[in-house]
Amino acid sequence: MQWVGHRGDPRHAPENTLASFESAWRHGRRAVECDVRASREGVPIVFHDATLERMGAGRGPVANQPWRTLRAAQIPSVAELLAVCRRHRLTVFLDIKTPRTAGRLPPLVRAAGMTRRCRGASHHVQALTILQRVAPHLPRYRVTGYDDAVTPRLIRQARQRQWTGLIAYKRWVTPAVVRRLTRAGLELYVWTVRTRDEEERFRRMGVTGVMTERCPRSIS
Repeated sequence: MQWVGHRGDPRHAPENTLASFESAWRHGRRAVECDVRASREGVPIVFHDATLERMGAGRGPVANQPWRTLRAAQIPSVAELLAVCRRHRLTVFLDIKTPRTAGRLPPLVRAAGMTRRCRGASHHVQALTILQRVAPHLPRYRVTGYDDAVTPRLIRQARQRQWTGLIAYKRWVTPAVVRRLTRAGLELYVWTVRTRDEEERFRRMGVTGVMTERCPRSIS
């Protein structure tokens, strides 16, 4: 099972910051997940929310902010994150929050020499469709929400659209779901895991990996 640092290592550094991804690597993670949006000019950035307030990075919608303002607030660009991941040989899952950003990512991935270590992910089918068109060899994962059960219909859709797999909320992941996805030839990652017991439960189920906020070398 693969352990993926959810937004880096948010227990030791602010989520989705370069410090958080560096900390994930120092604590033994060899894969990380981040969220991707874009500045007003279209610069792909690493940030989860649609607005700035929760992270204390300012006020208002992220998409209305120029890159210089976001950079001053210590919000990294995707290019900066990819440089960190390349230096530490980290695999990175890029969770695309707005479909318009999807087409801007493959050139950055290629320029960073990270083609083999990047994974595309999104809740938006449109974003995954764009990735399939512009970067067909990049693995693609559909991210399901809190209320989205992993249904046979969703599994059929994943196969028809040639997605690599699903990143499903933990509430909906059961041994039966794991078996169905395995039979369909699809990978399954679980979000968001926060305890050792949860990690062990999903490991026993046989999932591909977990998006976790637990760092085993420092948290019991």
